Amino acid sequence: MIEVVGTPVLLVGGVATLGWGWLPAWERSDVRRPVVFGWAQLALAAALITYLVSDSLTNAPHLSLTLKVVGIVVMLFGSWLFSVAEWEPRRR
Repeated sequence: MIEVVGTPVLLVGGVATLGWGWLPAWERSDVRRPVVFGWAQLALAAALITYLVSDSLTNAPHLSLTLKVVGIVVMLFGSWLFSVAEWEPRRR
């Protein structure tokens, strides 16, 4: 159920962050790289979409399992991007 609610929220948030630089109020003090934060939101939305698709493929158990593994990998990548978004940018 959380996938159904969370996916559109993450998609809209990711597009708003990438398009207009908007960040949620609770993230503004922590996020140092808004573009990376937007990509992290889109990566998590993609992971949730793969979960939704894999649950609908009950007739193909191997394909469903493969999609779930891909979703987990994408979710881990998105979580890593969230942590990268909070790093200080390099100074040259």
